[in-house]
Amino acid sequence: MKFTKHLLLGYRNYWGAIQFIGEHKLWRFFLFPMILFGVIFYFGYYFQELRDASQHAIDVGDYTLGFIGKAWLWIKGLFQGLLAFLFLDATKYVVMIVLSPLIASLSERTERILTGNKYKFNLKQLIKDVKRGIGIAIRMLLAESIVVYLVWMPICWIFNISEPIFLLVKVFIGFYFYGFGFIDYINERLRLSISESWTFMKKHAGLAIAIGSVYSLLFYVPSLIEPQNKWIDVIIDNIGVIFAPVLAVVAATMAMHELVDLSKNKFAVKKEK
Repeated sequence: MKFTKHLLLGYRNYWGAIQFIGEHKLWRFFLFPMILFGVIFYFGYYFQELRDASQHAIDVGDYTLGFIGKAWLWIKGLFQGLLAFLFLDATKYVVMIVLSPLIASLSERTERILTGNKYKFNLKQLIKDVKRGIGIAIRMLLAESIVVYLVWMPICWIFNISEPIFLLVKVFIGFYFYGFGFIDYINERLRLSISESWTFMKKHAGLAIAIGSVYSLLFYVPSLIEPQNKWIDVIIDNIGVIFAPVLAVVAATMAMHELVDLSKNKFAVKKEK
């Protein structure tokens, strides 16, 4: 029952987030994801072409390279493939990492509008917040990879589960971890440790899945479109970069305010009455 309640809480606040952003003229926060979108598009496509070129050289069997030349080409291709993966396939986590200062700032700004809470500017605290946001995103990426590839994939292999089901469950697993990453910014201002934040999210998994699912689907749904032009394909695949992080953090902050009443946060500077 609580799971469904928290799930609906998260979804309802996505619609509220769109209205909130318009009402309080927060559209400028979309500018930074738009710039990041351009960077991801350019470098992702660039590294993908380099990877394909290296793989082609290996496949055709250029015997003039020799053993060392082939080994270096393979290593270079592997590195380029990793970079292409980060820019094209792990985009959702790259966005969370690169935009962590923006996400932290927007979450705090949203809370201030909702409650009047203010937090004294402290460079050390800001750096700490950003480091925690980056650390959480990296932990989520590793945790999701472990669950998917070291737990779920062997289960699928043992029980001969079809690939569509494997991919479907993989997507659902990601929902929880993405949502965790955005909600943790609020938990940090509540001064919850990372372990306490984990415990909190286990109890409110529905909220994490709701926040993470919309965030993820804003990336995934456009990628189902398959145009003939590779450039257009990459643009469509990454268009979610512009909208997803801003909507997710505003929705997460609004939902958490309903859930725990952020106006009672004793670590905030209260608005004078």
